[in-house]
Amino acid sequence: MFEQGDGTKLNDEVIKKLCDKFGIELSTDKVAIDIPQVAAPLRVFETEKGFCPNPSCPSHVAYEVEGRKFLKPDRRVQDPVGGKFCAICGEVLEKRCPNCGAALHDGAVCSICGVSYIALV
Repeated sequence: MFEQGDGTKLNDEVIKKLCDKFGIELSTDKVAIDIPQVAAPLRVFETEKGFCPNPSCPSHVAYEVEGRKFLKPDRRVQDPVGGKFCAICGEVLEKRCPNCGAALHDGAVCSICGVSYIALV
């Protein structure tokens, strides 16, 4: 659950059990840590950027996996500024997975429910 973004299950008790399991000494002393400033990753999409649900939009990248056809939306082209309409075909953009409502990621299939973002007709 933690790897899928649900950090609510990571509490002091769970951390203690993990440290015991892996032989890590858990210190209760507070230590000041100098965290260096780094640039943001290049492939991160803000959740407000949408994708075009129109399967005919020319900005989609078509590919095939084990005989199944998919369309991967190119959100950088379709929604360069976080708008409401596709910059290529004018369709209203989807801002979340149309099946389960999960946040979008850079792919063609929702990582939560496994349904394609764009329905092929």
